[in-house]
Amino acid sequence: EVLVRFTGFGAEEDEWVNIKKAIRERSVPLEHWECHKLKVGDFILCFQERRDQAIYYDAHIVEIGRRMHDIRGCRCLFLIRYDHDNSEERVRLRRLCRRPSW
Repeated sequence: EVLVRFTGFGAEEDEWVNIKKAIRERSVPLEHWECHKLKVGDFILCFQERRDQAIYYDAHIVEIGRRMHDIRGCRCLFLIRYDHDNSEERVRLRRLCRRPSW
């Protein structure tokens, strides 16, 4: 375990965190040419933006709608399921990130 102090908080807010359970490598945004590497069932991070918050959540790919790319890049649609609440959403590649060891 390590003692963590989050930015903007004082020493009284320090927290002990289990490294193996709570810390992982920084995720990397996917490039438009990497969409062909994604498969149904892959673990990814997806950016979810709501009125009151914008955050990355763990998710899995449920379905992939492959489309021809154009000058703007990848036009594929990905149906993802968020791990925290099992909700599903169709998103474009620009909202997805992967683990660096992928």
